[in-house]
Amino acid sequence: MKASSPFADRSCSFLLSILAIAKVFFARRPLARLLSTFLCSVIIVIRPFSRLGGQYAFLVLALKELVFGVQDNLAQQLELTVLNILGALIGIGVSTFAKYLASLAGYDTAAARATCAIFLILISFFAGIAKSRLVRLQLSTRISCFISIWLLTNDIGVRPRVLEDSGNFLWITLSAATLCLVSLIAMMVIFRGSTTNFETETATTFALLEQCLSSSLYRVGARETKMNVSYYRQLHSQLLQQSIKLNETYSQAAFELRIGRLSLQSIHPFVGIVEHLRRELAWGLSPLKPTHSIPGTPYSPRSGAPSLYEHPNSPASPSSPLQDSTFVATIEPPALTLAHAILDAMKTVEHLIFVTFHQRSAGETTETAQSVSGSQKAAVHAAERHLKVARVQMREVLKHVFDQVDMQQRAEGKHAHLPKEIFDCSVAAIALLQMAQEMAKALQVAENVATLYEESPTRLWYPHITLQWLGVPPGPFISDDNGDLVMATGGGVDGEVVDVGGDERLTVMEARQGLAERAFSFTLVKGRPLPAGGLSMRYKTYAASASRMDLKLGDSKPWTWKYWSGFISMLWSTERMLRLRVWLSKRHRAWQHSSHWRHGLKNAIGVAVLSSPAFMPESSSARQWFQSFRGQWMVISYLWVLETNTGATWRTGYLRLFGTLLGAVYSYVASIICGTNPYGLVALVTAFDIPITWIILKTSVTPLAVPASVTLPPILFAPYIHPDPSTSPLKLAIIRAVMIAAGIVAALLVNSLLFPRHCRVLFLSDTSRTLGLLSSLYLTLSHDMFRVHRTRIHEERRKTLKLELQIRSALYRLSALVKTMHDELSLLPKPLRHYRQVIITMQKLLDLMTGLRKIRENIPRKETVANVFKERREFMSCVCITLFACQHAFRAREPLPQFLPSARHAFANLESHVQDCIRRAREEDPHALGLSLVYAFAEQEVMQNVVDTLEELLEVTGRLFGTSAWLTHESHFSRTSTMEEGDHGWYSTFKWEEGAE
Repeated sequence: MKASSPFADRSCSFLLSILAIAKVFFARRPLARLLSTFLCSVIIVIRPFSRLGGQYAFLVLALKELVFGVQDNLAQQLELTVLNILGALIGIGVSTFAKYLASLAGYDTAAARATCAIFLILISFFAGIAKSRLVRLQLSTRISCFISIWLLTNDIGVRPRVLEDSGNFLWITLSAATLCLVSLIAMMVIFRGSTTNFETETATTFALLEQCLSSSLYRVGARETKMNVSYYRQLHSQLLQQSIKLNETYSQAAFELRIGRLSLQSIHPFVGIVEHLRRELAWGLSPLKPTHSIPGTPYSPRSGAPSLYEHPNSPASPSSPLQDSTFVATIEPPALTLAHAILDAMKTVEHLIFVTFHQRSAGETTETAQSVSGSQKAAVHAAERHLKVARVQMREVLKHVFDQVDMQQRAEGKHAHLPKEIFDCSVAAIALLQMAQEMAKALQVAENVATLYEESPTRLWYPHITLQWLGVPPGPFISDDNGDLVMATGGGVDGEVVDVGGDERLTVMEARQGLAERAFSFTLVKGRPLPAGGLSMRYKTYAASASRMDLKLGDSKPWTWKYWSGFISMLWSTERMLRLRVWLSKRHRAWQHSSHWRHGLKNAIGVAVLSSPAFMPESSSARQWFQSFRGQWMVISYLWVLETNTGATWRTGYLRLFGTLLGAVYSYVASIICGTNPYGLVALVTAFDIPITWIILKTSVTPLAVPASVTLPPILFAPYIHPDPSTSPLKLAIIRAVMIAAGIVAALLVNSLLFPRHCRVLFLSDTSRTLGLLSSLYLTLSHDMFRVHRTRIHEERRKTLKLELQIRSALYRLSALVKTMHDELSLLPKPLRHYRQVIITMQKLLDLMTGLRKIRENIPRKETVANVFKERREFMSCVCITLFACQHAFRAREPLPQFLPSARHAFANLESHVQDCIRRAREEDPHALGLSLVYAFAEQEVMQNVVDTLEELLEVTGRLFGTSAWLTHESHFSRTSTMEEGDHGWYSTFKWEEGAE
């Protein structure tokens, strides 16, 4: 029995593996893929059908794999079918017109060959622009080029072949599209169920929010947690990715064909609510830090400085738990009640989404829908009442919590200093209040969804043809793979995408000085003041007007050169001419720096070079070589591998190269086994699609599987359709593999040498730009805080929200660039771990600044702003200088200065003065400030976290680019004395441990 136990375990493991594999394949999409491969193979080997495709009939399998592959659901498949058939029809139509014009010039004449070549280059150029600009049209543009390459490089000038070849490709396209669609529909009959993802992802995100909030409740009492901090950070990272994924999923699902009672737009507000809840968890309920004081903060109230309840001459008792116990004991019960009310509201919203979008009863009637809606509305109303009561109770407790602390102090006659726990509890309490406000909005949205579910019949939701549907990001959000979007006012993406990396443009201030040197005055449109800095200072946003000031023709005579040169100069300097010059300058920059135009040029240049032998005279050896070796596969492979940046191209390139070799080897073996036997061909091609399907659906190396599958048809089916005894299977396999590999290598070379867009260069420039946006955001927040008359509040808030959205989009693109950067070829290793740390740090800064924006709406302005203006100004300057230093380091790739103004020192000074002002206000009126006092302490805690995050940013920036150190371990001054000097207002970016190595 003991001897057979290991054998039984191995057998059991083997059976479990078999069941796991069977579970993967016995699903809708895998079986539909296998069925489509089988059907495509069958129509190729059946003569009556294959004759409709002519000599190109085997391309049905290629188009099925490259363009019309089976998707997850019917909506995606219909969209793919319609778009790609339209792309194919455009390619067929334009190519047919080109071949007709070429046939008018005569067979194999120079004019005929030139006509086909020019049309192919133009098609490739515009297809490249559309592919780069409109994400959803990538496959449509590729199939247009695919068909055009075959049509325009064969039978040039032969009039009888013009319509015949076009008809062949029309049959090939429609066959591949129809068979894939039929295969999916057939499997949907067997495997029923919904595969729409957005509503499922939304409900899952609320469940994840519940988990994050539940694990953070220990913060309410400022207690130590038994949970691993790394686990919590993993949860929060997962929540961040889920929030970003919601935007992506909605941008895809909102424009798809679907059947149901509700539109996905009805639950779209949950996307913003989820992001707000995530941010409040980030800045208000993140894991606690160690309570010990951080060196270098001699004036910090949390490390022994005068504080709210401590007179300068009174003895401090830092270890006293007086306020800690009173404050926590008072605030903890209502805070936990509010937290559980928020959790109940999240569960209610999650359940409502599942019920309203996944009610799949076949006989569902209006009465059934009303019953479901009524029960959900009742749950929503109950959650609303519970949340409202808990929120009001929490606010009342916070208004008087410090009154109770004062009463206990006066009873004991003590003045103890505020411990860090009070600041932690304050920020946690404010975060809970903000989360309650967001969940109240979520419950209102949920009630509207339930009402719509009750009133709406089941209907077909179809996509609207818009730029967003074609792939333009909705608003200033996610682009394809680059970070070169310049955002327009109003939250939309500007019509022209300009690569601002390596920018040589003049800023508004530089242009103003240039005009002043030419004796011009300079103003902005509608009298707007000059912007604070960043991208908004470009002419892209602010147009300029100029007028002549003091330039006269003098006493020059009309026939002299001086007169006419002065007259021309005056015309050149008029206001209308200056506007025209500015407009032309913008258009020139847009064309010169646009990544889309550059990608189109690379597309066209590569196609022109690789297909040039096809347009030489028929008697030339190059033309004969191109036709005998089927050089079209080289050009097609080039187009499929060429991506919009070098990292993606390298990854696609080497994976497709390996896939091509794998497909060639299998094709050679299969051709030896079955030859031209139709049954054997269909069986072996379908069998090979089993591992290909697993690679495509269950791994991240899809570019390896697709070319392996595409390599089979020209090697296995071409001899069946047109037998050629002179070509052996081995020779045919080698030729096809070499042609496809040549196109891959050409794409790698072109993308590396012509307009290269290296992910590392894009990452560094985009990081610099994102730091500039963070600086602009902090300046905007500070500007709002110092505003005396709070006019134009809505405009300023809109500007702030737009900056936050731009930064969020930039951080997403930076994460995508880091993933792609891993695949770039480089002689030196890239510090990807540090790059990821930079992104995490900037995300923390964004979340903290969002918290500051919300908290500062309720702080006591007299005590925390007006009376401490000097200290606020010093702290704000330190933050901006730190961000500017890091921004310059990433932009210029230069070391940091050794000493920078210390934001920690400035914050300690500010905090001390703020608490002094609050203490005096409380002495004058024991009930002063109320709830705003909690907001003031919460702001101080968030600002402390901002300081910590800035120092993390300086540390990782210094590790990446170093420090311009002038005071090192080799100097005569000791390290200790230098550190002591550094505590007084300066932060040293020089790492002594590294300098000593």
